[in-house]
Amino acid sequence: MTTASTGQHQYACSSCGAALEFKPGTSSMVCPYCGATVAITASTDSTKHDYVAYANAPHPPVETLPAFTVSCRNCGSSQTTTAIAGRCQSCRGAIVVTDDLGGQLKAPDGVVPFAIDDKRAAGCFKDWASSRWFAPNAFKKVGTAESMRGGYLPHWSFDDKTTTDYTGERGEHYYTTETYTENGQTHTRQVQHTAWYPASGRVQREFVDVLAPGVTVPDRDTLDDLGPWSTAGATGYESEYLAGYDVPRYSVMADAGFVDAKQEMARVIEDDCRADIGGDEQRVESMTTADANLLFRLLLLPLWFATYVFAGATYHVYVNANTGKVIGDRPYSKVKIAFAVLVGLLVAGAIAYVYVRSRSSGG
Repeated sequence: MTTASTGQHQYACSSCGAALEFKPGTSSMVCPYCGATVAITASTDSTKHDYVAYANAPHPPVETLPAFTVSCRNCGSSQTTTAIAGRCQSCRGAIVVTDDLGGQLKAPDGVVPFAIDDKRAAGCFKDWASSRWFAPNAFKKVGTAESMRGGYLPHWSFDDKTTTDYTGERGEHYYTTETYTENGQTHTRQVQHTAWYPASGRVQREFVDVLAPGVTVPDRDTLDDLGPWSTAGATGYESEYLAGYDVPRYSVMADAGFVDAKQEMARVIEDDCRADIGGDEQRVESMTTADANLLFRLLLLPLWFATYVFAGATYHVYVNANTGKVIGDRPYSKVKIAFAVLVGLLVAGAIAYVYVRSRSSGG
């Protein structure tokens, strides 16, 4: 291993000198050329920190922090980047940055391991492509992406013990008998009503690892669709896990992440309030929540991503490296869509024809 003065790591194979890379599904680095492996020694748990103490300390906005300048040990080329891990632009050697800019940049606390390797990720992509309705036949025959790459996405994780005082109303159903006339005959029926009563109380909930994205790309909707990731197997942070993978610097600060996480918690707390109110229906009018034992950590969550070109257009696909779930862009076949519309019109026309003929015969 060589450590440059810029705060970076590159891991050299002791057998052939090539750059070692982390191997998904293991706790080892492997040489992509000679196959030699080196075990990674890491703690089983990642560190959690006091969020209140961190939030009360000054932190410069991450967008104001300088980029890194890294030099490749293999080919000697230099590049400027804000990523904390990636590859040399010249020789593709793996580089991991360990510089926290004098404490201004929050270092990762843990890594969620890959459960899906690149071959399984390519298989997931193939299955996803094959199941797309109205996709061109040629697209469905794409077996692997032209560029399947692995990476980690920074996410803020929060633990919180909440106590919530709420006010609202409990709705209880009751029924009355109603008389009505239909076709000259008198009938009765039961009509439901709701009586509302004031309700208030206190609920408590302990949250563990509520995640909030630390990046804005991919966007939040894509990440929500791609998730969830399980944090149960998170290990302590070791830079070796990043060797050979793309890892962006977080772009969302921890305080913004906490606001995001609190919104997720609020949805769960409101359900708790409704359960506490009871009755047949509930209205929650106010919730006042106090936080206690707030802890946080910066986790790196694994994914595979692919960029492929089809019919001159570029598409992006993401594979959750915990679950194999695939989210992405896909092309549409105008011919297939037009054919489906034509078939629909023909079916509708046939139904209308049969209906008219049956009415004519009956008349």
